[in-house]
Amino acid sequence: MRSTLVPVVSVTSNMSMWLIMGGLALGAAAGLGLGWWVAAAGVVFMGFATLFSFITLPVEYDASNRALAWLKNKNMVSQQEYAGSEEALKWAARTYLVAAIGALATLLYWALKVFGNRN
Repeated sequence: MRSTLVPVVSVTSNMSMWLIMGGLALGAAAGLGLGWWVAAAGVVFMGFATLFSFITLPVEYDASNRALAWLKNKNMVSQQEYAGSEEALKWAARTYLVAAIGALATLLYWALKVFGNRN
């Protein structure tokens, strides 16, 4: 699923903020419903990027686990160094978790801005 989303996310993640900001500006300036639709499309695009960040989490955690297994199997580091490597790789994987939570928070913020204040 992750590989399938890569081409979609590469386009949508770059365009989402432009669409949201442009749609909100267009809606504010012209008072047309078209601005809302453009901003809504931006939120949908941002949703794809957010989904991708959550789909990537298991891949990143698995990469850290595979790296630790490789270090252990090849006897590349001492026990003390392994413990440090284990800690560092676990925190590195957690940075992806924090990024995914941040993406979700940003998506919710903009979704509320676009969808939450319609009269």
